Amino acid sequence: MVNYESEKLQETLLDLLRTREREKQLRDENTAILAGIAAMAGANNKRQVFNSLLSVLRKYIGFEHALVLTREDETAPLQELVTTCRFFESSIWPIGNTFIRSMNGDSIALYDPSQVYEFKELSPEMIPFCQSVLLTGVKVSSGDALLLFFHSEKGQFTPNCRRVLERFRPLLERAIIDIDYRERLQSLVTARTQELTHSQQRFKDFAKTVGDWFWEVDPEYRFTYISSPNLTNHTVDSNCILDIFGDAKTNRDQLQAIFENKIAFEDLEWQLPDDEGGLWISLSGTPYFNKQGQLLGYRGTAKDITSRKQQIEEIKQAKRQAEDANKAKSEFLAMMSHEIRTPLNAVLGLLDMLGDSGLGQKQQGWINQMDQSAQLLLTIINDILDLSRIESTSFELFNSKLCLSDCIDLVITQLQDQAKKKGITLSSSINGEVPEQIIGDKNRISQVLFNLVGNAIKFTDEGSVSVDVTRTHNKVFLKISDTGIGISPDAQKQLFKPFKQADGSITRKFGGTGLGLAISLHLIKKMQGEIQLESQLGVGSCFTVILPLDILEAEDSEAETPIIDVEHLPKLKILVAEDSPTNQLVAKLMLEKRGHKVVIANNGQEVLDIDDNGMNEVDIILMDISMPVLDGISATQSLRDRGADIPIIALTANVMKSDQEAYFAAGMNDFIAKPIIANELDKILSKHQLRIANKR
Repeated sequence: MVNYESEKLQETLLDLLRTREREKQLRDENTAILAGIAAMAGANNKRQVFNSLLSVLRKYIGFEHALVLTREDETAPLQELVTTCRFFESSIWPIGNTFIRSMNGDSIALYDPSQVYEFKELSPEMIPFCQSVLLTGVKVSSGDALLLFFHSEKGQFTPNCRRVLERFRPLLERAIIDIDYRERLQSLVTARTQELTHSQQRFKDFAKTVGDWFWEVDPEYRFTYISSPNLTNHTVDSNCILDIFGDAKTNRDQLQAIFENKIAFEDLEWQLPDDEGGLWISLSGTPYFNKQGQLLGYRGTAKDITSRKQQIEEIKQAKRQAEDANKAKSEFLAMMSHEIRTPLNAVLGLLDMLGDSGLGQKQQGWINQMDQSAQLLLTIINDILDLSRIESTSFELFNSKLCLSDCIDLVITQLQDQAKKKGITLSSSINGEVPEQIIGDKNRISQVLFNLVGNAIKFTDEGSVSVDVTRTHNKVFLKISDTGIGISPDAQKQLFKPFKQADGSITRKFGGTGLGLAISLHLIKKMQGEIQLESQLGVGSCFTVILPLDILEAEDSEAETPIIDVEHLPKLKILVAEDSPTNQLVAKLMLEKRGHKVVIANNGQEVLDIDDNGMNEVDIILMDISMPVLDGISATQSLRDRGADIPIIALTANVMKSDQEAYFAAGMNDFIAKPIIANELDKILSKHQLRIANKR
């Protein structure tokens, strides 16, 4: 009984000793874990964290080297994260059953690793270190991780080593997770650092490529960055950006004002002094602020814009030269028009008088041929002047209400004789949907129709020419169709160019300058319209003019202008101021033929020399413009200054629009162009005859 109790006591004492040993072991392990955690907390990189973990485990596990492998997803192989052996650095490991078991939480000791799949393909340098292997797995945020311990001798890792790993698993997980996190953080920092380095290099490369000068200043305008100390030929040797302008106080004040307003700016131009080449610099910049909206400074660029300034100046000079050339062209055309119209006035006037002088039939035919040639010359002059005016920017349309049927009737009436002489039919039709009155330039629409219908008659030897007007929505269509010779597709491409006709043979056979269609195209475009052409050789052509329809709202029809019986109107006493004896003769003959009395003055001064009594007997003055001693404009101004209200009509070969405006500004009432056209003369004279008749 005593022996039994003694044995029982000894067993109890032995259990107590074992318990104390386990308690001591647990205290030591806990102390080691806490020390490891403290060491890892103070680590600066993954290597220090790894070494802190290994220093704890070396007390319980005898290993020579250690390795941590990780992978980001289940399809990727395991790669070295950190190791104590240089032969394991950057190594990649295949995944077999052993690694899979370990990653699932098992701690495994390998007594003969060479028989395990994962270790069969090791490099010769690694094999000596892998005679004994102890491994366990850990889950990390990026995927899976394995911790492997190596020894160069076989049988070094016992089941107790596996139990140590299990007991230290919290520390293992903490360490490997920390190592993985630090590795990822370091990779991110490295990547961002590389991006920043590349971005800086890219910025420098771009700065060199574009040739700009980059600058940055603080709120006190002090430089905090400049891309180069040299700005073209100017050396930046001041700490303040405002000082780079030197004596250019205006530029300095401009930039300071911009900075004070905290606004962005572009292209502040500054010219270097002559001793620095006189180059032009353009500054641009913008303020920048912190998150709280506080101004941190300004950033911007400066560039050499000397070439651009030179190009702008060259463009301005070229524009001035073009304007001068255009002005010279206009002056030349006006001069040539005047010089040609002046003798042409005598030719046409005398032909008209000669035609009424009772000539025989044969002589009358000659007169008609001469008159047609002179009229053709006049048409050419008018066309050239028209093209010059239309191509200039000063050309304007004079829109008013008009009756489209009147325009067409006028054209048909004027050209009907030509059509009859060729034995062709000339007709017109207007669809009922076309409004009676529209808004437009009556003279220009008639001019387009004259050109198109005239061409159709010219190039048609048999058949017909027709003018058809229709309406579709807000557009009016004027179709001029003929059964003439037609136009080839190649010729159509050149047809609307000045001085171009279908081909050379047409020029010889039919004559003309080739300006009519070019003028018509310009006019139609000016009216916001378009022109279309359909033509077939040997069949005929159809020109379609499409104009936007501006309908005049229905109004009470104006009273029609009464037909004036000129024969019963009072005859006029007309003072003709003209320096050319031939033109004096023409004007005198044309006016006396109509029953008027004519007084001749050789220049403007002779007009002014007529006393008040003599001037009171004159009904109207036909005033030439270009005269010696005193020109027509000056004479008119002097008469108006005296208070004379007698009607003055400009009678001149200067017919440019700007000239006519000058005549009216000087005080003239009307305008008659040389050569004098009988119808135009009658129209002007009848207006003044009617005025005098109403006074009586």
